[in-house]
Amino acid sequence: MKISHRAVFGLLSAGAACFSTVLSAPAAYAGSDNYIQITNHGGVLANTCYKWRGAEGKNYCHNVKPVGQTWKAYFPAEATGAMIDLSISVVDYATVDSAAVIDTNKNHCFEITGLADRPKLQETGC
Repeated sequence: MKISHRAVFGLLSAGAACFSTVLSAPAAYAGSDNYIQITNHGGVLANTCYKWRGAEGKNYCHNVKPVGQTWKAYFPAEATGAMIDLSISVVDYATVDSAAVIDTNKNHCFEITGLADRPKLQETGC
């Protein structure tokens, strides 16, 4: 089977056009009602800090959350993602686990499990 140079050039041009469209697509921003919910099922006093991508000036933390408590962090309207850092109050507030959120158009639910020596932050679905 012989493919003409025009056909190959046409396919390459179409691929380049699609690729540039993807690269120039606008970022998806968070809906104002979307949130990250965290429940502490671990044996620790938990601290969670939120680093918002696209809304860095709105970063904040929830501190000293006891076992059994649930809390929410709402996405700032301009956020395009988030990094959640988990630390525990008993130690030096150093990050012990992290999770990334890239889809800000839906809610994300996490739970903290484990004890002070190895707490984990795991997405559970809402």
